[in-house]
Parts: sequence; C-alpha cells; structure tokens
Amino acid sequence: MRFRFKNFRVYQDSKIFCKVCRDIVKENIKSKDLNLASQIERALNSIILNIAEGSADNSDIEFARFLGISIRSVYEVVAGFDLALLYEMITPEQGEKIEADAHELVKQLSGFRNSLKVS
Repeated sequence: MRFRFKNFRVYQDSKIFCKVCRDIVKENIKSKDLNLASQIERALNSIILNIAEGSADNSDIEFARFLGISIRSVYEVVAGFDLALLYEMITPEQGEKIEADAHELVKQLSGFRNSLKVS
C-alpha cells in the first residue's frame, strides 16, 4: 500500500470514531447550531488528517508531533459535544458514549505515539 497510514489500526479506528460522531452532529446539532457543528466537524477531520500528514515523513519525531495534534483534536471533539450536551442538543447517553470512545482513542493514539523512536 502506498500510503502507510492506511495500514495503522489507529487510523482505521479513528475513521470509525469520526463517522459515528459526524452522524450525531448531522442528526442533532447541525440544524440547531451551525457554528458548533462546524467546529466539531473540523476537529474530527483534524484527527484523521494529522495521522495521515504525520506519517508522510520518515521522522518519528515529526510523526509524534502530528499524533499529539490528533490527540488534542479528540479533546476538542469531546469539549464540543460537552457543549452540545449543555445546550440539550444530544442526550446524556450520547455524550457518555462519545466520551468513552474518545478516551479509548486517546489511549490508542498515545500508545502509538509512545511506540515511536523520538529520542
């Protein structure tokens, strides 16, 4: 495969997380708050795109930096959905599911980043 990031489990799992979250945005938030929906969608895209962009170089140091950006984007997604919960656009159950899935994704991204040779 020419694009190595497509082989990474964390990339595949991130795509699933992003699709699930994007569906929730589309169904529950977009019609009520376009700005919040757009911000969450940009953060979701950032998770995936930074994994891909970081994998382009053969530098583990640079890749680790991009994975760090992906992790911060997951945090931004969680905060965006926390606002949606506060504004009563999503249910507490949806919020809990997103947060649990996000926590697992952050653990996976962090583990992958820590496996890189950055010293």
